[in-house]
Amino acid sequence: MSILFEQPYRGDVWRLEVAEHDGRTFGNWRKWYREGETWKPTRQGVTIPLDRLAELGESVVGYFASQPTST
Repeated sequence: MSILFEQPYRGDVWRLEVAEHDGRTFGNWRKWYREGETWKPTRQGVTIPLDRLAELGESVVGYFASQPTST
């Protein structure tokens, strides 16, 4: 598992990670909660095929590139 991004939100954390399950690798955007000292995933989230993760990144970059800059 490789964590690409984390966003704390109301005591929980949203994580974008690359993970493997049953021999397949995928992107996983999921809400995690703390149980004691351990973070555990919830069912809230989405699994993204790994071959689409680069396209998602390009889309986000393209969105920000098209926005006017503020000064």
